[in-house]
Amino acid sequence: MDQLVQENRLLVLDDDASVGFTICAIAERVGFEVRSTVGVDEFFALLDTWQPTHIIVDLVMPDIDGVDALRRLAELDCRATIIVASGVGARVLDAASRAAVEHGLTVAGVLSKPFTPRDLRALLMVKPPPSRGYAEAKTTHDPIDFVEVTEEMLQAALEGEQFNVYYQPKIHCASGALAGMEGLVRWVHPEHGLIMPNRFMALAEESGLIGRMTIQIFEQAFAWLAAHFQNADITLSLNVSAKSLDDPKMASWIAGLCVDYGIDPSRIILEITETSTMADPVAMLDLLTQFRLKGFHLSIDDFGVGYSSLIQLARLPFSELKIDKMFVISAPASEESRKITTAILGLAHNLGLRVTAEGVEDDWTLNFLCEIGCDHAQGHYIARAMKGQEFLTWLQNRYQ
Repeated sequence: MDQLVQENRLLVLDDDASVGFTICAIAERVGFEVRSTVGVDEFFALLDTWQPTHIIVDLVMPDIDGVDALRRLAELDCRATIIVASGVGARVLDAASRAAVEHGLTVAGVLSKPFTPRDLRALLMVKPPPSRGYAEAKTTHDPIDFVEVTEEMLQAALEGEQFNVYYQPKIHCASGALAGMEGLVRWVHPEHGLIMPNRFMALAEESGLIGRMTIQIFEQAFAWLAAHFQNADITLSLNVSAKSLDDPKMASWIAGLCVDYGIDPSRIILEITETSTMADPVAMLDLLTQFRLKGFHLSIDDFGVGYSSLIQLARLPFSELKIDKMFVISAPASEESRKITTAILGLAHNLGLRVTAEGVEDDWTLNFLCEIGCDHAQGHYIARAMKGQEFLTWLQNRYQ
């Protein structure tokens, strides 16, 4: 029991001492050492000296509101598991929970007052994944945030063929079988190591170098697919830049690659962000229709973050929809995110589209997606993006 107590310390901040007492009594029964306070100063003093593993923060306090308290916890780099509690409406609770996640806190969920002992016990037993916010997790292989990428560096990288394709698996939610993979560009710099796309993609588009980069990436990915999965019934997804879509010859060029490498176009999924479809709607409709006529599949990426999502679904010939990861990552802690994910899935299926959920970070989320009938899933819980040989090793180990 001593070891259990050492690993489970609950600190409660609630302006109602009786509520704090009740929470502590319930938590003690499941092995927690507990402290409760109605004072903000005492709360942060205990945070420093007692170092709780779990924290419950009430949103409505006389001296500080819960949002400010959560913000201060983030500023202090708090690593405790957070439960957000209040008697306010569910949408406000969910919003506060999302704000906490955005600030980098680890959130187990929300506790709506009045609550039952079962509600509280369930949250105390949650072992949430490390908080990643709603953006792509920062990889430990990306050490050069402070290095300014220049156009000259990009040109040298293209000449030296330093851009590599890493592959992230997509699985069937129902069976767990491999459905395909997404090819993601990584810059392997000879001096700085691995550089992620957020460091260079915008400059590649602005400088006009995105076309050359696209050629290198597509040729590399097609050659790898042909070498290792020539006759397999799996797909390869590749992102297409909005700038590349300005080229009316794009569809014919990719179709030519399929001929060169003996790949059926139906195995290629071109992922297009919904914001890139708004620049020239008529030209985009022409081009995407050409892609579909040549047999390619089209995926609307990051669905749910733009303002014209439904318009694009109605106008453009997509065959797949990818739910934006902000909804998927936050699903364990947010009822609102779960409802939005379920609604998007139902809409897509009614339109005859397959659905992929990206950003799957834990077993709970994968099970949730299976329960609501999602088609495919990808995310760090399944596997991170890997070099080609690492992907083959992962595949052999997983399905041997």
